[in-house]
Amino acid sequence: MLTNTGILVDDTNINKKTLLAERLLSIFYKNTTNRDICEDTPFMKEVAIGSCSGVLIKPNLVATAGHCVDRNILSKTWFFNYQYGENLSLKKGYKVQKIIFKDFDLIKSYFSDKLKVINQQRQLIGVLPLPADIHDYSSYRDIALLELSESVVGYIPFTINFSPFLAGRKAISVGHPLGLSLKQNSVGTLKSMASPHYMTTNIEILQGNSGGPLFDYETGDLIAITVNQGLNSIFGLKKELRCYGFKAETGNKEDIEYLSGHMTLTQVKKYIFTTK
Repeated sequence: MLTNTGILVDDTNINKKTLLAERLLSIFYKNTTNRDICEDTPFMKEVAIGSCSGVLIKPNLVATAGHCVDRNILSKTWFFNYQYGENLSLKKGYKVQKIIFKDFDLIKSYFSDKLKVINQQRQLIGVLPLPADIHDYSSYRDIALLELSESVVGYIPFTINFSPFLAGRKAISVGHPLGLSLKQNSVGTLKSMASPHYMTTNIEILQGNSGGPLFDYETGDLIAITVNQGLNSIFGLKKELRCYGFKAETGNKEDIEYLSGHMTLTQVKKYIFTTK
């Protein structure tokens, strides 16, 4: 699981040593003056260097989230099994040679009749509208398959389960949350299938985990890649501590928008078996 998991790094960042505490503030705030990270924030003194995660499904093929692949993908480098304490500038990196497949279609959102009325009232008194309250996942797509310029040393073959869903089954998420070294989280289970391609879990996911693999806890099979962190946690001011950190999002955690999302590999199945 760990050996085949990769971190995507912009070439201009490979030699940087930005700590997580510094990066977190820059992600969420334009002005970081007089803002302090809470001391209980996990990994705050670790180097945060990557932008996305991915998983090797062949020695030279990486599956990742579609939103991780942009026009600058050729000026980025993949590193695999990046562990805490390693110097990334001394580690073997792999460049993308070809985008074999990419599909990225956002979750569609709509307003219920009730919310439309509320927003009309808010508009009359000069208050900003509330966000959409209906989410359509039926056409949501967020997956890419990349061919590397050479095979990755240390690749270990494993089984991919293309029809993996079983509600309540325990799963393991692996990746690089917030661009950190490799982390894994096995505290959670499969919750629902929102569409034939999209499943949810109650595993806590953070930015940077996108593209990282989701494994079946019992079999070790690859069952999906992470694409959506949901609303399991938010970053902001902890008034009681007078510092900034992650805090639980209030709301019904069984609602699909409050769960982490994962894309199955059914869309890229044909390319996996036809690409050398």
